[in-house]
Amino acid sequence: MAKDNWIKDATSQHKGSLTRAAKKHGRSTASEAKVEAKSPNRKIASRGRLALRFMGKAKHGNIKKARGKTNQKRVSVKA
Repeated sequence: MAKDNWIKDATSQHKGSLTRAAKKHGRSTASEAKVEAKSPNRKIASRGRLALRFMGKAKHGNIKKARGKTNQKRVSVKA
C-alpha cells in the first residue's frame, strides 16, 4: 500500500454506508458521523471518526464541541 493510497483503501470497500445509515435513522450525515464516532463497536466508530475527519469536523482526533458563538458585534462603551 502506497503512502498516498490510504484514503482510497479506507473508503473503497463500503461506499455510501454512512449515508445509508443516516437515511435509515433519519439524521444528517454529520450528526450520524458524530453518533457513530462514539459507538462501542470499533468498525462503526472508526467509520464515524473518518467521516468527521473528511468533513473537517474533527480536530487532532477529537470531535469539536460547539461553542456558543453569536453573530453579535462587539460594542465599545465609552465611560
